[in-house]
Amino acid sequence: WDMAFMKDGTMFFTEKCKGLSVRMPTGTINKLHGVGTTAGYSSASADLFCDGQAGMMGVAIDPKFAENRFIYVYSSSNKDGKLVNRVMRFKLNDTMNAVSDRTDIVGDIGYKPKATKHPFGGPGAHNGGRIRFSPADGYLYVTTGDNHLGIAPQSPTYIGGKVLRIDVARSCGSKRYCVPSSNPYARSSTARPEVWALGLRNPWRFAFDRR
Repeated sequence: WDMAFMKDGTMFFTEKCKGLSVRMPTGTINKLHGVGTTAGYSSASADLFCDGQAGMMGVAIDPKFAENRFIYVYSSSNKDGKLVNRVMRFKLNDTMNAVSDRTDIVGDIGYKPKATKHPFGGPGAHNGGRIRFSPADGYLYVTTGDNHLGIAPQSPTYIGGKVLRIDVARSCGSKRYCVPSSNPYARSSTARPEVWALGLRNPWRFAFDRR
């Protein structure tokens, strides 16, 4: 469903209803972390699930991976009975065949729980889910779908239908990330300060211009 590459050809990839894996330069595939009860993975999280357009979506490699071994994923979750999408961080072991230390970074990204009359309007629709680190500023960018909630994209008070921009290298207050001061709503008392871009429907692919 998504891929992230290292310079040596190592490829991390997610499969929406299966989980996170890594393909080594030799061609060997190590299954790292599964969705729900998916078999064959080194570990799994029972709260992760897939439905419709939702599941384990984006994957990103920390810019300082050589030092911290961090991998990030975006996945749908029913942890504590709440249907949401989460950005999570894992630590990869030295032999690259297992992850540990799951840390939930963002835990309140919207999920569509019920079917509606929209085209392709089942549960999990317009789920967003791509994550990337910018080569320019090192921040993590996260796309979120509007979940077929009409007011969400244009309203900065909703987290859906957006691109979020967060600094995961630091923790601020009770959060596992900080909000860059250059975000457009960083100093707002009403808007979500994580919002970088708004007015989007279901952003699930994007790239950075490296020029």
